[in-house]
Amino acid sequence: MVGETMIGQNGTVQSEHKPDMRGDLGDLGADLLALSELQVELLSVDTRDAVRESFSPTIYLAVGMGLCIGSFPVLLLGCAWWLSSAFELTLASCMLTVAVLSLILASGFFFFAWKGFKKSLRILQRSGTELRSNIDWIKTIISDKHRNRQKTVHRK
Repeated sequence: MVGETMIGQNGTVQSEHKPDMRGDLGDLGADLLALSELQVELLSVDTRDAVRESFSPTIYLAVGMGLCIGSFPVLLLGCAWWLSSAFELTLASCMLTVAVLSLILASGFFFFAWKGFKKSLRILQRSGTELRSNIDWIKTIISDKHRNRQKTVHRK
């Protein structure tokens, strides 16, 4: 029984409330389960959005990698020979110039890929912020119930 009715010295009815720990824990457990369910749902939505946002950066990354790996040797040699014959420069200086320009172009693709991935991962911050807020709420609830229980004990 949560509370018991007592008759005081002056004949008035007094009610003494005893803390029902099972009820408090049950309420807290239900709250924690509901909160966990919402947190998992938010994480799944954020993950889906992050994957959707990371599609374009993945394409940029693949194109950048393809440029670096697949066409680099052919492009470098072709451009270097063309520059060498068009401007009557040495083949070595033309190869170096073409290599540097190609690296700058690939760096641009990597930059846009990095920028897109960074944006897609920022979406997950919402889940982290919400999780921290929920943990703070749980701490507050537990400490408030503990303080209220101690106040009730000290009043007796």
